[in-house]
Amino acid sequence: MLPWDDLQFFLAVTQHGTLSAAAKVLGVTQPTVGRRIAQLEQRLGAELFVRGPAGFQPTAIARGIVEHAEAMRDHAARAESRASGHDLGVEGKVRVTASEWLVRSVLGPLLGPLLAEHPLLELELHAEARHLNLAKREADIAIRPSQFRHDSVLQRAVASLEFGVYAADAYLARRGSPRFAEGAPGHVFIGMTHDIGPIVDHDWLAQMTARAVVAVRCNGREPMATLAAAGVGVACLPCFLGDATPGLRRLATPTPSPVRKLWLGVHRAARRTPRIRTTADFLAEGLARLQRALHPSALPMASGPRNG
Repeated sequence: MLPWDDLQFFLAVTQHGTLSAAAKVLGVTQPTVGRRIAQLEQRLGAELFVRGPAGFQPTAIARGIVEHAEAMRDHAARAESRASGHDLGVEGKVRVTASEWLVRSVLGPLLGPLLAEHPLLELELHAEARHLNLAKREADIAIRPSQFRHDSVLQRAVASLEFGVYAADAYLARRGSPRFAEGAPGHVFIGMTHDIGPIVDHDWLAQMTARAVVAVRCNGREPMATLAAAGVGVACLPCFLGDATPGLRRLATPTPSPVRKLWLGVHRAARRTPRIRTTADFLAEGLARLQRALHPSALPMASGPRNG
């Protein structure tokens, strides 16, 4: 591991662009900064900066080190603050991505207490069916009902998510209850569009609706719930959403409904950044407390271990 004593010189040059500006911030001479950067490059066996008229521009290798160096800086500042009896505030932007219904119905109630405890946090929520890519740093934290497949993502199972089939009383009065054992002939189903990636209930539902008509497709669970409540058709929904939607009733099915773990992931390089770690831990604990509503047929489940 690179020593913080060297990395603070590296960060100063990265942030301020010249040796003289970095020296002024650090309270040392310009030759001292130049010497420490040269020593660090020798230790790594790689060039960290391209020298030019515009100053010192970080190379690709240097850009890969920046977050590690910033995490060490934050850790050092926190340790110093605690030693002096003060805690370092958690502040700055955190980008969280999850499906729309998760953001609105599940995460929404958790955010007020989080921001009350850490008022300098700035949350940027991306509520969409398409998953943003954590490995490409499109978001800081992602919550989804499937595991992340990239080694750069640290993940933990924070809850289990149960799905069920729902319909409105008005729809059932017109068409009767679906005969799932026969493929639900004569029924209209509300499905999901194919452009949002794997659908967790697809295989389970396909077995029971082979003779039904999928007349409407949506790019998210919330519009599916809205249409089902309006009597348009039958929809497979997360129980937390279906049970909370007025006018919907859960239907009995011949085979157990699917249950998926709900995964929370953060990029490995950002896991020690205080604002990201604090937000991730807060959301994980909050989701674990909601376990009974997310998986109504099971007892509450403890938060799963971190992967890696």
